[in-house]
Amino acid sequence: MVSAALIKKLDQLPPDLQTQIEKDVDKLLKKFTNAESLNDDQSVRGYGSLKGKIWMSEDFEEPLEDFKDYM
Repeated sequence: MVSAALIKKLDQLPPDLQTQIEKDVDKLLKKFTNAESLNDDQSVRGYGSLKGKIWMSEDFEEPLEDFKDYM
């Protein structure tokens, strides 16, 4: 089992290195759980999830009156 072998190796290290490894593992866990939650959010949204929430006015391509002097 990988975890038992890893624990044996960790027990052989000095305490300050064990502390450093614990901090590194915490960082990895945080990174992994954040990445996992981001993937979950993206799969829920998906393509077309904003359908009907965005619109453009009919005169979108018409010239703006503010720029009338420049045309």
